[in-house]
Amino acid sequence: MNIGIVANTAFNIYNFRLGLIQALQQEGHHLIAIAPEDEYTSLLQEKGIEFVEVKNLARKGTNPINDLKLLNEFRNIYKDQKLDVALQYTIKPNIYGTLAARFTGTKTICTVTGLGYTFLNKSMASKVSRYLYRLSFSFANKVLFQNEDDRAVFVNNNLVDEDKTQIVPGSGIDIEYFHPGFCKSEKKDETIRFLMIGRLLRDKGVYEYVEAAKIILQKHKDVEFHLLGEIDNDNPSSIKQKELLSWVDSKIVFHHKHTTDPRPFICMSDCIVLPSYREGMPRVILEGMAMGKPCITTDVPGCRDAVIQEKTGFLCLPGNVDALVLVLDQFIALSNEYKKSLCINARKRVESIFSNENISSAYIQLIRNTV
Repeated sequence: MNIGIVANTAFNIYNFRLGLIQALQQEGHHLIAIAPEDEYTSLLQEKGIEFVEVKNLARKGTNPINDLKLLNEFRNIYKDQKLDVALQYTIKPNIYGTLAARFTGTKTICTVTGLGYTFLNKSMASKVSRYLYRLSFSFANKVLFQNEDDRAVFVNNNLVDEDKTQIVPGSGIDIEYFHPGFCKSEKKDETIRFLMIGRLLRDKGVYEYVEAAKIILQKHKDVEFHLLGEIDNDNPSSIKQKELLSWVDSKIVFHHKHTTDPRPFICMSDCIVLPSYREGMPRVILEGMAMGKPCITTDVPGCRDAVIQEKTGFLCLPGNVDALVLVLDQFIALSNEYKKSLCINARKRVESIFSNENISSAYIQLIRNTV
């Protein structure tokens, strides 16, 4: 079959869907990546994946004229590529790709990878998005969610029929690439290093992370806090550049720019921290766990689905600096033996549930049942 992988960036497809694409190729299908061009387009093409550019997809904004152009562009692409199935990710492909597929006879499998800023904030944009989700998902063949809480939000708000929904836990982790064996050197000091990875957004809990770091650093000498990621100027939840610079200048955090390979940073850390307000399925947590790192995150949808309390990491209340400080202190006080057990359990959990093989198998079966 001709199968389209549709998202709002080539980055999204390359980083999160590559394992699925390769599994579908091994099944004999022809895969087409459909997204706006960016620096990851050439990387997809180097992997032998056909790429079709989407020119009218702006990640933010609800300009009706632009969105009609996008709808028409998706229709033309799906028709020209003779798509049998479109696997769609992120808001606009899920909405406008599904509406476009009505005109081309293309089957659609939509994946909601998280509710994001639109659902975390009550606004006119949120109301418009909910209406468009309800309309488009009435035509979708299948709608996938990465945790039960997100599915419940959509079902309870009549945005999708429950019979169309299914849980698939994440986008799949390459457990050979993200492997503890990559970290070859032994730790040479007693410093405990915490690492937060991701876009530097309020919704990711970056402010709580920094405030907790201030408190911990007043009590402990051999502790470091690291931030790996960039400011997202297109997101209204993003922190400001001057804030980041002040944290670095005050030696509260060490900042590292976004990289295509986070493994060296995961290796140097003792624990991954993500104080997010809500996730679909937090990939940075799964990547850290795959490399045998325990995690501290919040007791919210997505995050609590990834971590088992006191087995692979620790959960705390969201938006609560004191609660985060408590679990950071708890981790610092753990014995080396307990920390090793967390590391072993974290790796085993990703192997058994969140690997590329497990996730790809679920999608392959879905496609067989849909077409």
